[in-house]
Amino acid sequence: MTPDMVRKVIRFVVIGVIFTSMLVLQGVAEREAQQVIFMLAMVSLVSLIVQNVWVTLFILWTVFLYSFFKFDCGGTYLSNVFLGSILYYITKLGFKREHINLFLSGFLWFVFFNIAYMAIQACGYDFIYMQRIVHLNGLIKYVNPTNINGFMGHQSILGCLMALAVPILATRRTRTAWVGSVGLFVPLYLCHTSLCLLMGLIGLLFVLFYRIPRRIWVVGVVVLSLCGGVYMNKVDGFGMERTKLWKVAMKDAMIHPITGWGLDSFANVTKQKDFRYTNTMNNFPNRHFKGGVTNIQYWDNPHNLYVSLFYEFGVIGLLLFIGFMRKNILRFAYAVKSPNTIGLAGFILVFCGLSAGHFPMWLARMTVFIIPCFTLFETETS
Repeated sequence: MTPDMVRKVIRFVVIGVIFTSMLVLQGVAEREAQQVIFMLAMVSLVSLIVQNVWVTLFILWTVFLYSFFKFDCGGTYLSNVFLGSILYYITKLGFKREHINLFLSGFLWFVFFNIAYMAIQACGYDFIYMQRIVHLNGLIKYVNPTNINGFMGHQSILGCLMALAVPILATRRTRTAWVGSVGLFVPLYLCHTSLCLLMGLIGLLFVLFYRIPRRIWVVGVVVLSLCGGVYMNKVDGFGMERTKLWKVAMKDAMIHPITGWGLDSFANVTKQKDFRYTNTMNNFPNRHFKGGVTNIQYWDNPHNLYVSLFYEFGVIGLLLFIGFMRKNILRFAYAVKSPNTIGLAGFILVFCGLSAGHFPMWLARMTVFIIPCFTLFETETS
């Protein structure tokens, strides 16, 4: 929509919410109903000012799904989408092209602090995740059940951070930064997460494609592929245990292909969905486990962004994400290949690959820099 049209819609909605008390929701107490109506109106308004049609449509689709499923089990998703859109918009307001290096420097300092804390953890000290255990005989023991994970709380999440940092650091203009980008594969190795290592290599190769002659790049692909193969053979191969879950979840998602099962439905029992997925697929004879059973471990996330979108947002939500990514590809294709353009495009490429086996977009500790990087990529390529 044009700016004038957006302003007209905003005026219409702002005047319209005056009449909130005249609206009711069947089966919902008036105070709660008015609160929900006001909340959805404000979220919808914010969607109009983000200046990206795909983001706008995704926010509005989220509002629709929350309403369509009668406000059941999706409040957290709606809140996170709303807060994410706010972060997206204020980043666009506060950062111009000349400020992008400032943000990327802050991001890389965060990566450095994580590596420094990894070194402290490797020496047996941990001031965050160390647990104090008092035995029956009074003996006090400290254990660190999460091993070396920096400030991220889990090795796979730390691995995602390191992989995302590779193309950003590799496009800085100093030789030290280039050496550092290669050095990031040391903490990536320690994370023992094959997909993170693979996407780190792909991110590095993406940057090298624009920085070195093609013949040398081809040799680099062969060498890095061999190194990656040795890693997956000797250290950590691709975990295939989730593929069975994805197959079952996608088959179930086809029951409601347009709307999916609803926001935050994968991990929960809802009014429309009376089952959850067990954490051990061997205990999974009927594809799902009926609700109401205790002492069972469940999958709280399919560990795949694309499965999550189709399952919880339906095919429309998935298509909106694809449209958003297609727009980013076109931006990159027509943009001047500056270091920041290449670095941020590499970041997005790595993110898309990681999202096939992890769920960084579902974690606040990751979205705080993922969303700004997408926003700054738009700023850099506009």
